[in-house]
Amino acid sequence: MNAALERLKGKLVVSSQVMDPRSPLGRPDILAMMAEAAGLGGAGGYRVDGVDVVRELRARTSLPIIGIAKDRRTGFDVYITTTVADVNALCDAGADIVAAQATSGTRPGESFAELTAAAHARGVAMMADISTFEEAITAAEQGADVIATTMVGYTPQSTGAVRPAFDLVRELVGRLDVPVIVEGGVWTPEHVAASFAAGAFAVVSGSAITAPDLITKHLLSRL
Repeated sequence: MNAALERLKGKLVVSSQVMDPRSPLGRPDILAMMAEAAGLGGAGGYRVDGVDVVRELRARTSLPIIGIAKDRRTGFDVYITTTVADVNALCDAGADIVAAQATSGTRPGESFAELTAAAHARGVAMMADISTFEEAITAAEQGADVIATTMVGYTPQSTGAVRPAFDLVRELVGRLDVPVIVEGGVWTPEHVAASFAAGAFAVVSGSAITAPDLITKHLLSRL
């Protein structure tokens, strides 16, 4: 197993990203500082979007960094780390692991298998962001080092799926030889505990930690 991936075993990974383009927190230095602050609470690694954020955070931490590059070109279903150029740029910036969307649908760049090969050529592990059992199986067959439930509920084929995807994780853990990470919908300590009880290798939480706008909406949701 890749050394950086091994360091994430049993850990909470904090995702520091801006979901609303209107947010004033979108600067690379601010996103890196929010991630670094989460380390004070026990984060075992980070997931961040963009080469500039990876580079900024790399200078601040020795913990593993999962890097992604969102590409929202019109007309394509896949948008998380879509090209070999993305993979190489993230590796150059200091990412220990690259995450790429491995869902079905149209892609603006190379195949997931090609992206995985590019990461492996750099000695970097590849995380597959999937939304269904079938996608996870295919990604593992194409060389993914770890599977994450990131896209559950965000694709047509997973519409209405429950997040966090505990049942899917149990199913995948029983079928795959590669580790499985719970990502998506993790908002409470109970979610974290239930993820590990389901067999998760690690857990990723973002909005509940680094998105003040979504945290505020969550706290007001019962009024």
